[in-house]
Amino acid sequence: MLDNDAEGFEAYQRIQNLSLPSNMRAIVLPDLDAFRAFPARGPEGVSGADINRRAAAIECYLDLYLKGCPPPKVVWTNYKKELDVYHGALEFKEAYIKEFLKQTRESVAAGGYDVTKMLVILDALVAECSSIATNTATALDEAAR
Repeated sequence: MLDNDAEGFEAYQRIQNLSLPSNMRAIVLPDLDAFRAFPARGPEGVSGADINRRAAAIECYLDLYLKGCPPPKVVWTNYKKELDVYHGALEFKEAYIKEFLKQTRESVAAGGYDVTKMLVILDALVAECSSIATNTATALDEAAR
């Protein structure tokens, strides 16, 4: 699973040109509606931008509304000529990661930490694994005939 940013999407496109074994797949973190008008800082200041496939790395899927942290935003960092997009990174991503690592099963169960975006990632992984299993079972059935 690759980040849903310009770097991850570029790597995904390169992987698609490879001949992977049937039990291997590459996927990008899922696009989210929450990322379609995400605060982003560029040369013209802060505005809402679609960060899907441009700046939505794994840390963007964490709980981004933490006490003591400013509102989340990405900063555009470099232009990816091959994709004709700017790549960005979440500001203060280390703080979001540290807060995530402090979480316990109890704190998540109590609703003290928002895991809704991570659940979307898990759903995507399960769907992809199920697809691989189905395709493998079908191929085995056909080979047995």
